[in-house]
Amino acid sequence: MERRSVVIVSLLLAGCSAMSSGGSGSAYGSGDPTLAAPNLANGPPSPFLADGRAVLRALDAIEARSGRPLRVVSMNSDRATGLVVEVQEPYEHVDVDSYTVAPDGTLSGPAPVKLVSLGSGGNAPVTAAEVDLEAFDPRTVGFERLARTVHEAIVKSGFPDARVSEWQFDGIHPDDRRYLYLEAARARPVATLRRDMTLAKMQFS
Repeated sequence: MERRSVVIVSLLLAGCSAMSSGGSGSAYGSGDPTLAAPNLANGPPSPFLADGRAVLRALDAIEARSGRPLRVVSMNSDRATGLVVEVQEPYEHVDVDSYTVAPDGTLSGPAPVKLVSLGSGGNAPVTAAEVDLEAFDPRTVGFERLARTVHEAIVKSGFPDARVSEWQFDGIHPDDRRYLYLEAARARPVATLRRDMTLAKMQFS
C-alpha cells in the first residue's frame, strides 16, 4: 500500500479515562543536569530527556500494559510531562492509545487517541493499513545514543548553557518530524534527528 502524502495527526479523545499506577523515580533514575533542562517544579530533570536507557525501560513498562508486539506511531518527551508514547493496539491495528510515564515514574494509560487525516478537509477515514504504515518498533530507533546525541547538539549549538527541554519522534519515514529542542539563555536551538537518533542538522530561532 502506498503511504499517503498527507500527514496523519492524532488527538486525545476528550473525557477519556486513564488508569494510573504509582511509581518511583528510582526506577528510571534522575535526569542529567548537564544535558537536560530543569524540571519546571524545581525538581530533578526528567530522566527521559537525555537518558535512552530510561526511555527503553519505560517502553518495557508500557509494553507490559499494552500487549506485544509494541509498535508506536509517535513519541515525545518534555521536562514537565515526562514521556508520552502513542501505541498501536496489537489486536486492533486501527486503534491507538496514549501512555504517559511521568518524570517520577508514574505510568498512566491507556487513553484512546483519535487519528485524523489532514487530507480531504480532515474528514478522510484512517484505516488499519495506514496505521500499519505509520507504526514502528521503537527499540530499533537507537535510543541508546540519546545522551550522546544531546551532548553533540549542545556542542554544535555553540551555547554551553543549552539543555534539552523536549524531543519529538513522529516516525521513521523521511518526511516525519524528528526534533530535539534546546533551551539556552540567549537562544532556542533545534536539532533535526535522523531515524537512528543521530544528529542531522542544527537550526536556530
